[in-house]
Amino acid sequence: MTLSLWGFAAYVLLYLAVVTGTAMSSPWLRRRLPMAARSSGTHTILSLAGLVASAVHTLKDVAAPQGSQFQVLLFLAPHGAVGLGLGLGVAALYGLAAATVVVYLRPALAAPLWRGVHALAYPAFAVAAWHSLAIGANAWLPAVRQMYAVTAASAAGLGTVRLAELLASAGSRRRPRRATADPGRAGVRSER
Repeated sequence: MTLSLWGFAAYVLLYLAVVTGTAMSSPWLRRRLPMAARSSGTHTILSLAGLVASAVHTLKDVAAPQGSQFQVLLFLAPHGAVGLGLGLGVAALYGLAAATVVVYLRPALAAPLWRGVHALAYPAFAVAAWHSLAIGANAWLPAVRQMYAVTAASAAGLGTVRLAELLASAGSRRRPRRATADPGRAGVRSER
């Protein structure tokens, strides 16, 4: 029985990074989760560790002893389910790398751009979960499948909460402001 420890570690670290990132950005979750789950330092460490573990997992398998398989990094994997699984794993790695790198470019980018790129972490994590289930070394074990199901479902639930908050706040910004009770006094400061 083999287990890709780097792949498994990458998945768990990236799951925790998604959870902490969502907790940091969500007012509803910030009030309900422990302080460590809302810390930007915790999120940064988990994100970088998950990205490194993902890169090691990918490169370890790409540079296998039986010959280099670097074409996988260019999405030129073999056809079929295994090739699709490999390609999606690489796509997840690229998406997570972009979501991480854009944070360091944040001062030079417009807020909507960096936030949009950083939000790639959600679909990239979903793709990583699919990759893990489809071709993971021990994905056939019931306990491992259950762990993937629970983590993917909880990440999706938290992402849904965050998306609902964003949509609600966008809707409230578009509503016209109420008129003041006395239009003649609008903008007049009281002198005391």
